[in-house]
Amino acid sequence: MATISKHVVLFPFPGHGHLAAFLSLAGVLHRALPEVAITVVSTSHNIANLRRASSVAHGSFLGFHELPFVPADHGLPAGCESSDGVPGSRMPEFLEALESLQPAFDDFIAGTTAAGDEVVCVVSDPFLAWTVTVARRRGCAHAFFASCGAFGSAVVHSLWSHLPVRPDEAGRILLPEYPDVVIDRSQVSRNVLHPPTAVKHRVEAFFGRQISLGYKTDALLINTVEEFEPTGLAMLRRTFRLPVIPIGPLVRASTGRTSPETDANAGAITSFLDSHPPSSVLYISFGSQFSIQAEHMAELAAALEATGRPFVWAMKPPDGHNINGEIQPKWLPDGFEERVTATKKGLLLHGWAPQVGILAHHSTGAFLSHCGWNSVLESVTHGVPIIGWPLAGEQFYNAKMLDEEWGVCLCVEVTRGNMDTAIVDKGKLVAVVETVMSPTAKAAEMRQRARVIKEIMEAAREDGHGSSANEALEEFFKTTKLNC
Repeated sequence: MATISKHVVLFPFPGHGHLAAFLSLAGVLHRALPEVAITVVSTSHNIANLRRASSVAHGSFLGFHELPFVPADHGLPAGCESSDGVPGSRMPEFLEALESLQPAFDDFIAGTTAAGDEVVCVVSDPFLAWTVTVARRRGCAHAFFASCGAFGSAVVHSLWSHLPVRPDEAGRILLPEYPDVVIDRSQVSRNVLHPPTAVKHRVEAFFGRQISLGYKTDALLINTVEEFEPTGLAMLRRTFRLPVIPIGPLVRASTGRTSPETDANAGAITSFLDSHPPSSVLYISFGSQFSIQAEHMAELAAALEATGRPFVWAMKPPDGHNINGEIQPKWLPDGFEERVTATKKGLLLHGWAPQVGILAHHSTGAFLSHCGWNSVLESVTHGVPIIGWPLAGEQFYNAKMLDEEWGVCLCVEVTRGNMDTAIVDKGKLVAVVETVMSPTAKAAEMRQRARVIKEIMEAAREDGHGSSANEALEEFFKTTKLNC
């Protein structure tokens, strides 16, 4: 009897964190089933970036397929193929443009299944739930891969399933599916709470279409660990009533982009970290896609200088400016960078930073983070407690879970809610940093709990010789018939 060939087609949402998570997923699937062909599908610009990112980490096993896409056809600027570079006002055009990829994707899947002797499974981002229509039309298995956490995914799904969101008189938002979970209005994106606009209606309509299709998939893969997020996973299973399979932690390796400039930066970072005692340095980053406001940046800089504690700050221009542009002195206190550099108290990184390597260093004591899921996993995998400064989306719920269920996150409460009117106070920032970085009982408890999570993550990664949660993967293979 001829051997049946097997093919997994990965279709990530085009955004930096999503693309990186799908590359990690590809590596896990290949290690578990090396005979399965794996192809990543996206537009040409994203495929070019993915090829570069995977050339060292994944060798030759990973295939790529480009879908034709012309941003101008959808009223988007040239080269606008990733959410990282899409202005908020143009997000409806971008999301709707992704739906226009369906005919080209259907043609690709039709060609893949034409031989009739191939088991094909489409794994897409939940934001691309329309792929389930193609999979069903072509007789393929289908799964979603959520690159964010279980609790955050469950809360966001509930919020977007019951629009418009209306807080009660106490400012609480109750989730019909999860009566035990209470969300404060300050933990909900301003886009969800604001009065209806043309832009908002189009975005809501897009997500409404994806949510309605989401229940038709075969399985939901999620980048988490059962012992880390039992509550969130139970919530998702209760809602979807299909296999919800934790296959994390998918965490980037400490090696990354290489160039003469980044190699030089890496050397300077290592020298700085090596020069400070264990758990004494605060690492600060708001991710690849987000930044804080200019006035908040100035207050944070002043607070860092006031504490006198060493820090590494991966700095980007503030919200509303080109996130890849130059840092302007007017956004910081006069002479700030010169002073902290001269005293060796601070290291400001302009552009890319080797985040995993910094978090893995013994001198890193805490991570001031926006609480994006990749950052969360990279921090707790290395046993580093978090100072939470959530800015958007599920980041608020990631921070809530880390605080309430694990006690490893202390939030900068003044930043919650509508960032247009939020007041960030230097004194309160100093208090939060000192609570986590000083030899306090609270800091000791956070570090101890972070060590417990680190052990959970290490156990999950060791299962199956480095793959994530071997039993969970077996469930996925069985559900999609990839192990036949």
